[in-house]
Amino acid sequence: MTSSIRQVSRFFLVAFVVVALALGYWGLVRQDELLGRVDNPRRIASERRIQRGQIVDRNGVVLAETLVDEASGIATRYYPFADMAAHVVGYYSLQYGVSGVEAQYDAFLRGDTALEPLRRLSNELLHRPQVGGDVQLTLDATIQRTADQALGGQRGAIVVLSVPQGEVLAMSSRPTFDPNTLSDNWASLRDDPSAPLVNRATQGLYQPGTILQSVLLGTALNASLPISEMSWEGELSSHINGRVLPCADEPILVDSVTTAFLWGCPAPFQPLVMEIGERRLRATLTDFGLLEASDPLSSEADNLLAEDGLSLTAIGQGNLNVSPLQMALVAAAFADHGRMPAPQLVLATREPDDSWRSIEPEGNPRGTISRNSADAVAQLMARSVLEGAARAASLPDNTVYGHAGLALAGPQPAYNAWFIGFTYYSPDQAIAVAVLLEDTTDASKAAWVGGQVLKAALESFR
Repeated sequence: MTSSIRQVSRFFLVAFVVVALALGYWGLVRQDELLGRVDNPRRIASERRIQRGQIVDRNGVVLAETLVDEASGIATRYYPFADMAAHVVGYYSLQYGVSGVEAQYDAFLRGDTALEPLRRLSNELLHRPQVGGDVQLTLDATIQRTADQALGGQRGAIVVLSVPQGEVLAMSSRPTFDPNTLSDNWASLRDDPSAPLVNRATQGLYQPGTILQSVLLGTALNASLPISEMSWEGELSSHINGRVLPCADEPILVDSVTTAFLWGCPAPFQPLVMEIGERRLRATLTDFGLLEASDPLSSEADNLLAEDGLSLTAIGQGNLNVSPLQMALVAAAFADHGRMPAPQLVLATREPDDSWRSIEPEGNPRGTISRNSADAVAQLMARSVLEGAARAASLPDNTVYGHAGLALAGPQPAYNAWFIGFTYYSPDQAIAVAVLLEDTTDASKAAWVGGQVLKAALESFR
């Protein structure tokens, strides 16, 4: 009997040790991995109770917040303005993850960054919800709303920047989506050929077409080429593989490279770029940050050294693709006399029960072309708004500096319309904008949209 009891005791002792080791292994060694599994019910239940912090605009307007059901304690992410700035603010979903600022500041908004181990354990034991911090963006809700409304049902993007700060005042992309109904509409949004989940302002890469002319003129002026003496008597449109890239608007008179710029006419810029040369062109495109998203003018592009490659780059139809954000920075560089700002999207963060703390901008301003060259191009941009293809951007009480252009898009016979521009609201403070409208030849509409957004920004800053 005694022997049997001892055997049973040893069995239970061994079993107890095995269970203790297993619990210790999963509870300590593999704890993070176990808690991190997406199918862990405990993780899901805990996640649904997290009170994410607010995302607000520069004036404190709430763009994202958390609503908590008092009975169940379940937290729901809510976006008061639905699809306004959806691509910038992003979305938070238990099923589909996070995007935009919700993703960039996920740990801070969740409260992970400020949660000490002791506080985390205390929260778990007392069943207190985890509370996250708040994030303040550089966006201005009023300017953002104007940009969204100006695009309307038109596919495209708008970016508005403060100069010289580089703060993103608005970033609109259409088509868009409602993050409040993301779970219900995910499949249709994902499969939609118009790609509403893509932020065209930053992720969209487009042929610049004739909107590249400001950079090309700046390069020529920096190289001391005699722009004012370059007359033109030939055809104004350019032909590419049986397709025609026309002027941005029907010109009144084009007899020089200068007047070709006013009307966004491509052909006169082809011989100009031949005189600029590949080395100078590459250097200026690099200085303007246009080779950072992709650098098609480097390794494979010995074709740029050839006449055909330079000729296509001269009309913005070569290997170079740009985003609306990049072109807004180009406009900002001309507004600041050749100095390009580093873009900034987040102004400050705030821990729970704490005050706002400013975020230092990432990156530094960069030089592009000389002040004299940049100012000379800016004066031509002012003329383009007064008497050229960008006339629709004009405002009654402010000088608008702008340029309108067209670009061939894709293998099919389609066009995109561009506008870049800026205006000053004080001697050393400006607002810059870039507008991209897909599938249209109406560069005048792009200019009008740019003018309306600049008007809203001026009213907001006064």
